[in-house]
Amino acid sequence: MLHEDAIIQDKQVTPVRRPNIQLAHLPRDMFPAFAGNDFVYLNSGGSGPPSHETISAMRAADDLFFGPVYQEGIGLFVRQAEENARARDAAARLVGAEPDDVALTQNTTHGMNLGYYAIDWKPGDAIVSTTTEHPGCLVPIHALQKRFGVEMKLVAPPVTPEKIAAALTPRTRLISLSHVDWTTGEVLPLTEICTLARERGVLTLVDGAQSVGNIPVDIPATGADMYAFTGHKWVLGPEGIGAFHVRPGLPAHSPNVGYASVSEATPFDVNGDYDLRPDARRFEASTVSPTLAAGFAAAADAVREHGEEGFAEIRRRADLLMDLISELPRITIRSPRPAQSGLVSFEIEGVVAKKAVERLLEQRFVVRFIPDPNPYVRVSAHLFNTEEELEALAWAVAEL
Repeated sequence: MLHEDAIIQDKQVTPVRRPNIQLAHLPRDMFPAFAGNDFVYLNSGGSGPPSHETISAMRAADDLFFGPVYQEGIGLFVRQAEENARARDAAARLVGAEPDDVALTQNTTHGMNLGYYAIDWKPGDAIVSTTTEHPGCLVPIHALQKRFGVEMKLVAPPVTPEKIAAALTPRTRLISLSHVDWTTGEVLPLTEICTLARERGVLTLVDGAQSVGNIPVDIPATGADMYAFTGHKWVLGPEGIGAFHVRPGLPAHSPNVGYASVSEATPFDVNGDYDLRPDARRFEASTVSPTLAAGFAAAADAVREHGEEGFAEIRRRADLLMDLISELPRITIRSPRPAQSGLVSFEIEGVVAKKAVERLLEQRFVVRFIPDPNPYVRVSAHLFNTEEELEALAWAVAEL
Protein backbone atom coordinates (compact mmCIF):
# COMPACT_ATOMS: atom_id res chain seq x y z
CA MET A 1 0.00 0.00 0.00
CA LEU A 2 1.14 3.54 -0.69
CA HIS A 3 1.72 5.75 2.31
CA GLU A 4 1.93 9.53 2.06
CA ASP A 5 5.69 9.43 2.40
CA ALA A 6 5.85 7.19 -0.65
CA ILE A 7 3.48 9.39 -2.63
CA ILE A 8 5.22 12.68 -1.90
CA GLN A 9 8.37 12.92 -3.97
CA ASP A 10 11.36 15.08 -3.21
CA LYS A 11 12.54 17.53 -5.81
CA GLN A 12 15.83 16.82 -7.62
CA VAL A 13 14.81 13.35 -8.82
CA THR A 14 16.86 12.18 -11.76
CA PRO A 15 14.32 11.49 -14.52
CA VAL A 16 14.21 8.38 -16.64
CA ARG A 17 13.66 9.59 -20.20
CA ARG A 18 11.00 7.75 -22.15
CA PRO A 19 10.60 7.32 -25.88
CA ASN A 20 8.37 9.62 -27.89
CA ILE A 21 4.68 9.08 -27.30
CA GLN A 22 3.12 7.67 -30.46
CA LEU A 23 0.97 4.67 -29.60
CA ALA A 24 -2.77 5.30 -29.12
CA HIS A 25 -2.25 9.00 -29.79
CA LEU A 26 -5.32 11.10 -30.57
CA PRO A 27 -4.37 13.93 -32.97
CA ARG A 28 -5.54 17.44 -32.15
CA ASP A 29 -7.53 17.74 -35.36
CA MET A 30 -9.96 15.14 -33.97
CA PHE A 31 -11.25 17.76 -31.53
CA PRO A 32 -13.12 20.98 -32.42
CA ALA A 33 -12.03 22.46 -29.08
CA PHE A 34 -8.46 22.70 -30.41
CA ALA A 35 -9.27 24.11 -33.84
CA GLY A 36 -7.64 27.46 -34.63
CA ASN A 37 -5.78 27.77 -31.33
CA ASP A 38 -2.58 26.60 -29.66
CA PHE A 39 -3.95 26.05 -26.16
CA VAL A 40 -2.58 22.97 -24.39
CA TYR A 41 -5.55 21.28 -22.76
CA LEU A 42 -4.65 19.30 -19.64
CA ASN A 43 -7.93 19.16 -17.72
CA SER A 44 -9.83 16.10 -18.94
CA GLY A 45 -10.27 15.16 -15.28
CA GLY A 46 -12.51 18.24 -15.11
CA SER A 47 -14.17 18.03 -18.50
CA GLY A 48 -12.88 16.22 -21.55
CA PRO A 49 -13.40 17.68 -25.04
CA PRO A 50 -15.64 15.60 -27.35
CA SER A 51 -14.25 14.50 -30.69
CA HIS A 52 -15.69 15.29 -34.12
CA GLU A 53 -17.00 11.72 -34.22
CA THR A 54 -18.86 12.11 -30.94
CA ILE A 55 -20.28 15.47 -31.96
CA SER A 56 -21.35 14.07 -35.33
CA ALA A 57 -23.26 11.30 -33.56
CA MET A 58 -25.02 13.90 -31.44
CA ARG A 59 -25.88 16.06 -34.44
CA ALA A 60 -27.30 13.07 -36.28
CA ALA A 61 -29.50 12.37 -33.28
CA ASP A 62 -30.54 16.02 -33.20
CA ASP A 63 -31.47 15.91 -36.88
CA LEU A 64 -33.63 12.85 -36.28
CA PHE A 65 -35.24 13.72 -32.95
CA PHE A 66 -35.91 17.38 -33.75
CA GLY A 67 -37.35 16.53 -37.15
CA PRO A 68 -38.64 13.49 -39.03
CA VAL A 69 -39.16 11.28 -35.98
CA TYR A 70 -42.27 13.31 -35.16
CA GLN A 71 -43.88 11.82 -38.26
CA GLU A 72 -43.62 8.32 -36.78
CA GLY A 73 -46.20 8.64 -34.01
CA ILE A 74 -45.36 6.22 -31.21
CA GLY A 75 -42.23 5.40 -33.17
CA LEU A 76 -40.68 8.49 -31.59
CA PHE A 77 -40.58 6.71 -28.25
CA VAL A 78 -39.31 3.52 -29.83
CA ARG A 79 -36.44 5.47 -31.39
CA GLN A 80 -35.64 7.12 -28.05
CA ALA A 81 -35.57 3.73 -26.36
CA GLU A 82 -33.23 2.41 -29.04
CA GLU A 83 -30.83 5.34 -28.60
CA ASN A 84 -30.85 4.93 -24.83
CA ALA A 85 -30.24 1.19 -25.20
CA ARG A 86 -27.17 1.89 -27.35
CA ALA A 87 -25.82 4.19 -24.64
CA ARG A 88 -26.43 1.60 -21.92
CA ASP A 89 -24.79 -1.09 -24.03
CA ALA A 90 -21.71 1.06 -24.70
CA ALA A 91 -21.39 2.15 -21.07
CA ALA A 92 -21.79 -1.43 -19.85
CA ARG A 93 -19.17 -2.80 -22.26
CA LEU A 94 -16.75 -0.11 -21.14
CA VAL A 95 -16.90 -1.31 -17.52
CA GLY A 96 -17.27 -5.05 -18.10
CA ALA A 97 -20.95 -5.15 -17.18
CA GLU A 98 -24.30 -6.22 -18.61
CA PRO A 99 -26.56 -3.51 -20.07
CA ASP A 100 -29.45 -4.23 -17.69
CA ASP A 101 -27.13 -3.60 -14.74
CA VAL A 102 -26.60 0.01 -15.85
CA ALA A 103 -28.96 2.98 -15.48
CA LEU A 104 -28.43 6.21 -17.37
CA THR A 105 -27.95 9.28 -15.18
CA GLN A 106 -26.95 12.93 -15.48
CA ASN A 107 -23.41 12.53 -14.09
CA THR A 108 -21.43 10.93 -11.27
CA THR A 109 -22.94 13.07 -8.52
CA HIS A 110 -26.45 12.14 -9.68
CA GLY A 111 -25.49 8.47 -9.45
CA MET A 112 -23.97 8.93 -6.01
CA ASN A 113 -27.20 10.50 -4.77
CA LEU A 114 -29.17 7.57 -6.17
CA GLY A 115 -26.95 5.25 -4.16
CA TYR A 116 -27.17 7.22 -0.92
CA TYR A 117 -30.95 7.48 -1.01
CA ALA A 118 -31.42 3.83 -1.99
CA ILE A 119 -30.90 2.99 1.69
CA ASP A 120 -33.53 3.36 4.43
CA TRP A 121 -31.50 5.33 6.95
CA LYS A 122 -32.14 5.42 10.68
CA PRO A 123 -30.63 7.74 13.30
CA GLY A 124 -27.24 6.42 14.37
CA ASP A 125 -26.54 4.55 11.14
CA ALA A 126 -23.01 5.20 9.89
CA ILE A 127 -21.13 5.80 6.65
CA VAL A 128 -17.38 5.37 6.18
CA SER A 129 -15.69 7.55 3.57
CA THR A 130 -12.34 9.35 3.14
CA THR A 131 -11.04 12.84 3.83
CA THR A 132 -10.03 13.39 0.19
CA GLU A 133 -13.41 12.69 -1.40
CA HIS A 134 -14.90 15.07 -3.93
CA PRO A 135 -17.77 17.27 -2.68
CA GLY A 136 -20.02 15.24 -4.98
CA CYS A 137 -19.46 12.38 -2.55
CA LEU A 138 -19.34 14.31 0.75
CA VAL A 139 -22.13 16.87 0.33
CA PRO A 140 -24.83 14.16 0.04
CA ILE A 141 -23.42 12.52 3.18
CA HIS A 142 -23.66 15.84 5.02
CA ALA A 143 -27.31 16.04 3.90
CA LEU A 144 -27.94 12.55 5.30
CA GLN A 145 -26.40 13.64 8.59
CA LYS A 146 -28.77 16.59 8.86
CA ARG A 147 -31.89 14.81 7.62
CA PHE A 148 -31.61 11.34 9.14
CA GLY A 149 -29.01 11.65 11.91
CA VAL A 150 -26.50 9.51 10.02
CA GLU A 151 -22.96 9.45 11.43
CA MET A 152 -19.88 9.84 9.23
CA LYS A 153 -16.41 8.42 9.77
CA LEU A 154 -13.66 9.70 7.45
CA VAL A 155 -10.44 7.78 6.81
CA ALA A 156 -7.33 9.78 5.94
CA PRO A 157 -4.86 8.67 3.25
CA PRO A 158 -3.31 6.27 2.72
CA VAL A 159 -6.65 4.50 2.33
CA THR A 160 -6.09 0.80 3.05
CA PRO A 161 -8.49 -2.09 3.67
CA GLU A 162 -7.12 -2.28 7.20
CA LYS A 163 -7.97 1.36 7.94
CA ILE A 164 -11.41 0.98 6.43
CA ALA A 165 -12.02 -2.15 8.53
CA ALA A 166 -10.93 -0.32 11.69
CA ALA A 167 -13.46 2.44 10.97
CA LEU A 168 -16.43 0.05 10.75
CA THR A 169 -18.90 -0.29 13.60
CA PRO A 170 -21.99 -2.46 14.07
CA ARG A 171 -24.02 0.53 12.79
CA THR A 172 -22.01 1.03 9.57
CA ARG A 173 -24.29 0.50 6.59
CA LEU A 174 -22.27 1.97 3.75
CA ILE A 175 -18.67 2.52 2.60
CA SER A 176 -18.57 5.35 0.05
CA LEU A 177 -15.34 6.27 -1.67
CA SER A 178 -13.65 6.97 -4.99
CA HIS A 179 -11.96 4.42 -7.22
CA VAL A 180 -9.34 7.04 -8.19
CA ASP A 181 -8.55 9.82 -5.73
CA TRP A 182 -9.36 13.09 -7.51
CA THR A 183 -6.66 14.98 -5.59
CA THR A 184 -3.66 12.79 -6.48
CA GLY A 185 -4.68 10.15 -9.03
CA GLU A 186 -3.99 7.30 -6.64
CA VAL A 187 -5.98 4.14 -7.40
CA LEU A 188 -7.59 2.85 -4.23
CA PRO A 189 -7.60 -0.90 -3.38
CA LEU A 190 -11.26 -1.16 -4.32
CA THR A 191 -11.58 -4.93 -4.73
CA GLU A 192 -10.10 -5.60 -1.30
CA ILE A 193 -12.32 -2.96 0.32
CA CYS A 194 -15.45 -4.34 -1.35
CA THR A 195 -14.54 -7.86 -0.22
CA LEU A 196 -14.23 -6.86 3.43
CA ALA A 197 -17.44 -4.84 3.18
CA ARG A 198 -19.36 -7.85 1.86
CA GLU A 199 -17.94 -9.99 4.68
CA ARG A 200 -19.18 -7.43 7.22
CA GLY A 201 -22.59 -7.00 5.62
CA VAL A 202 -21.85 -3.40 4.58
CA LEU A 203 -22.82 -1.91 1.22
CA THR A 204 -20.35 -0.12 -1.07
CA LEU A 205 -20.94 2.95 -3.23
CA VAL A 206 -18.12 4.03 -5.55
CA ASP A 207 -17.40 7.37 -7.19
CA GLY A 208 -15.92 6.52 -10.59
CA ALA A 209 -15.61 10.07 -11.93
CA GLN A 210 -11.81 9.83 -12.29
CA SER A 211 -11.56 6.14 -13.14
CA VAL A 212 -13.71 5.28 -16.16
CA GLY A 213 -11.83 6.26 -19.30
CA ASN A 214 -8.66 6.87 -17.27
CA ILE A 215 -7.80 3.36 -16.01
CA PRO A 216 -9.10 -0.13 -16.84
CA VAL A 217 -12.39 -0.68 -14.99
CA ASP A 218 -14.23 -3.96 -14.54
CA ILE A 219 -17.01 -3.11 -12.11
CA PRO A 220 -18.32 -6.64 -11.50
CA ALA A 221 -14.77 -7.80 -10.71
CA THR A 222 -14.44 -5.13 -8.00
CA GLY A 223 -17.47 -6.46 -6.15
CA ALA A 224 -18.89 -2.94 -5.71
CA ASP A 225 -22.60 -2.84 -4.92
CA MET A 226 -23.17 0.52 -6.63
CA TYR A 227 -20.80 2.42 -8.91
CA ALA A 228 -21.42 5.85 -10.46
CA PHE A 229 -19.51 7.40 -13.36
CA THR A 230 -19.84 10.11 -15.97
CA GLY A 231 -19.37 10.50 -19.70
CA HIS A 232 -17.91 13.99 -19.79
CA LYS A 233 -14.45 13.58 -18.24
CA TRP A 234 -11.93 10.93 -19.36
CA VAL A 235 -14.49 9.29 -21.65
CA LEU A 236 -14.56 12.55 -23.69
CA GLY A 237 -18.32 12.50 -24.04
CA PRO A 238 -20.95 15.21 -23.63
CA GLU A 239 -21.82 16.98 -20.39
CA GLY A 240 -25.07 15.89 -18.79
CA ILE A 241 -25.03 12.10 -19.04
CA GLY A 242 -23.45 9.30 -17.06
CA ALA A 243 -24.24 5.83 -15.74
CA PHE A 244 -24.97 4.05 -12.49
CA HIS A 245 -24.09 0.37 -12.14
CA VAL A 246 -26.06 -1.70 -9.62
CA ARG A 247 -24.92 -5.18 -8.63
CA PRO A 248 -27.44 -7.76 -9.89
CA GLY A 249 -29.78 -8.87 -7.15
CA LEU A 250 -28.92 -5.98 -4.83
CA PRO A 251 -31.97 -5.29 -2.63
CA ALA A 252 -31.75 -1.50 -2.91
CA HIS A 253 -34.75 0.77 -3.37
CA SER A 254 -34.79 3.28 -6.19
CA PRO A 255 -35.41 6.84 -4.93
CA ASN A 256 -35.93 7.96 -8.54
CA VAL A 257 -38.99 6.30 -10.08
CA GLY A 258 -41.38 6.93 -12.92
CA TYR A 259 -42.90 5.19 -15.89
CA ALA A 260 -39.46 4.12 -17.15
CA SER A 261 -38.97 2.23 -13.88
CA VAL A 262 -42.03 0.01 -14.37
CA SER A 263 -41.41 -3.62 -15.29
CA GLU A 264 -42.48 -4.64 -18.78
CA ALA A 265 -43.80 -7.86 -17.26
CA THR A 266 -46.55 -6.04 -15.31
CA PRO A 267 -48.57 -3.28 -16.98
CA PHE A 268 -49.05 0.01 -15.17
CA ASP A 269 -52.06 0.08 -12.83
CA VAL A 270 -53.48 3.28 -11.34
CA ASN A 271 -53.87 1.57 -7.98
CA GLY A 272 -50.22 0.53 -7.87
CA ASP A 273 -50.67 -3.13 -8.71
CA TYR A 274 -47.46 -3.50 -10.73
CA ASP A 275 -43.77 -4.19 -10.21
CA LEU A 276 -40.73 -2.06 -10.83
CA ARG A 277 -37.94 -3.42 -12.97
CA PRO A 278 -35.71 -5.83 -11.01
CA ASP A 279 -32.51 -4.51 -12.62
CA ALA A 280 -30.63 -1.20 -12.54
CA ARG A 281 -33.15 0.45 -14.83
CA ARG A 282 -35.53 0.81 -11.91
CA PHE A 283 -33.30 3.83 -11.13
CA GLU A 284 -34.33 5.49 -14.41
CA ALA A 285 -37.56 7.47 -14.01
CA SER A 286 -38.29 8.96 -17.41
CA THR A 287 -36.86 10.14 -20.73
CA VAL A 288 -33.17 10.69 -21.37
CA SER A 289 -31.91 13.07 -24.04
CA PRO A 290 -31.28 10.92 -27.15
CA THR A 291 -28.70 13.46 -28.28
CA LEU A 292 -26.65 13.00 -25.10
CA ALA A 293 -27.18 9.24 -25.27
CA ALA A 294 -25.81 9.15 -28.82
CA GLY A 295 -22.74 11.14 -27.81
CA PHE A 296 -22.14 8.99 -24.73
CA ALA A 297 -22.34 5.79 -26.79
CA ALA A 298 -19.90 7.08 -29.42
CA ALA A 299 -17.39 8.30 -26.82
CA ALA A 300 -17.56 5.10 -24.74
CA ASP A 301 -17.03 2.94 -27.82
CA ALA A 302 -13.98 5.02 -28.76
CA VAL A 303 -12.42 4.41 -25.33
CA ARG A 304 -12.95 0.67 -25.70
CA GLU A 305 -11.23 0.68 -29.08
CA HIS A 306 -7.98 1.90 -27.47
CA GLY A 307 -8.20 -0.77 -24.78
CA GLU A 308 -5.36 -1.46 -22.38
CA GLU A 309 -2.87 0.16 -24.74
CA GLY A 310 -4.70 3.45 -24.36
CA PHE A 311 -4.69 3.26 -20.57
CA ALA A 312 -1.00 2.39 -20.56
CA GLU A 313 -0.28 5.41 -22.75
CA ILE A 314 -2.19 7.69 -20.40
CA ARG A 315 -0.03 6.48 -17.51
CA ARG A 316 3.08 6.85 -19.65
CA ARG A 317 2.26 10.50 -20.27
CA ALA A 318 1.75 11.08 -16.55
CA ASP A 319 5.10 9.42 -15.80
CA LEU A 320 6.82 11.58 -18.39
CA LEU A 321 5.39 14.76 -16.90
CA MET A 322 6.47 13.74 -13.40
CA ASP A 323 9.96 13.00 -14.71
CA LEU A 324 10.13 16.47 -16.23
CA ILE A 325 8.85 18.51 -13.30
CA SER A 326 10.75 16.48 -10.70
CA GLU A 327 13.94 18.01 -12.15
CA LEU A 328 12.72 21.48 -11.18
CA PRO A 329 13.43 23.25 -7.90
CA ARG A 330 10.51 24.13 -5.59
CA ILE A 331 8.34 21.29 -6.93
CA THR A 332 6.80 18.65 -4.66
CA ILE A 333 4.93 15.91 -6.50
CA ARG A 334 1.84 14.67 -4.67
CA SER A 335 0.88 11.83 -7.02
CA PRO A 336 2.14 8.25 -6.75
CA ARG A 337 5.12 7.16 -8.84
CA PRO A 338 5.08 5.31 -11.09
CA ALA A 339 1.82 6.81 -12.28
CA GLN A 340 -1.34 4.88 -11.47
CA SER A 341 -3.58 7.07 -13.64
CA GLY A 342 -3.41 10.16 -15.83
CA LEU A 343 -3.64 12.62 -12.94
CA VAL A 344 -0.51 14.45 -11.82
CA SER A 345 -0.72 16.76 -8.80
CA PHE A 346 2.05 18.92 -7.41
CA GLU A 347 2.85 21.96 -5.30
CA ILE A 348 5.13 24.86 -6.18
CA GLU A 349 6.94 26.36 -3.22
CA GLY A 350 6.05 30.03 -2.89
CA VAL A 351 3.20 29.95 -5.43
CA VAL A 352 -0.42 29.40 -4.44
CA ALA A 353 -2.04 26.71 -6.61
CA LYS A 354 -4.91 28.93 -7.77
CA LYS A 355 -2.50 31.67 -8.82
CA ALA A 356 -0.28 29.13 -10.61
CA VAL A 357 -3.27 27.87 -12.61
CA GLU A 358 -4.23 31.43 -13.56
CA ARG A 359 -0.69 32.25 -14.69
CA LEU A 360 -0.45 29.04 -16.71
CA LEU A 361 -3.74 29.86 -18.43
CA GLU A 362 -2.24 33.19 -19.50
CA GLN A 363 0.36 31.07 -21.31
CA ARG A 364 -2.39 28.89 -22.86
CA PHE A 365 -2.01 25.88 -20.57
CA VAL A 366 -5.37 24.68 -19.22
CA VAL A 367 -4.94 22.89 -15.87
CA ARG A 368 -6.85 23.14 -12.60
CA PHE A 369 -6.18 23.52 -8.90
CA ILE A 370 -7.45 21.40 -6.03
CA PRO A 371 -8.85 23.54 -3.20
CA ASP A 372 -7.88 23.33 0.46
CA PRO A 373 -7.07 21.20 2.34
CA ASN A 374 -5.12 19.80 -0.64
CA PRO A 375 -4.08 22.94 -2.54
CA TYR A 376 -2.39 21.27 -5.50
CA VAL A 377 -1.97 22.07 -9.16
CA ARG A 378 -3.56 19.14 -10.99
CA VAL A 379 -2.77 18.08 -14.56
CA SER A 380 -4.77 15.52 -16.53
CA ALA A 381 -2.66 13.88 -19.23
CA HIS A 382 -4.82 12.33 -21.96
CA LEU A 383 -4.12 10.63 -25.28
CA PHE A 384 -4.28 13.87 -27.28
CA ASN A 385 -1.45 15.39 -25.22
CA THR A 386 1.98 15.16 -26.83
CA GLU A 387 5.45 14.88 -25.38
CA GLU A 388 6.18 18.39 -26.69
CA GLU A 389 3.18 19.79 -24.83
CA LEU A 390 4.27 18.19 -21.58
CA GLU A 391 7.80 19.51 -22.01
CA ALA A 392 6.42 22.98 -22.70
CA LEU A 393 4.31 22.80 -19.56
CA ALA A 394 7.37 21.86 -17.51
CA TRP A 395 9.21 24.90 -18.88
CA ALA A 396 6.24 27.12 -18.01
CA VAL A 397 6.05 25.73 -14.48
CA ALA A 398 9.75 26.38 -14.03
CA GLU A 399 9.17 30.08 -14.76
CA LEU A 400 6.42 30.53 -12.17
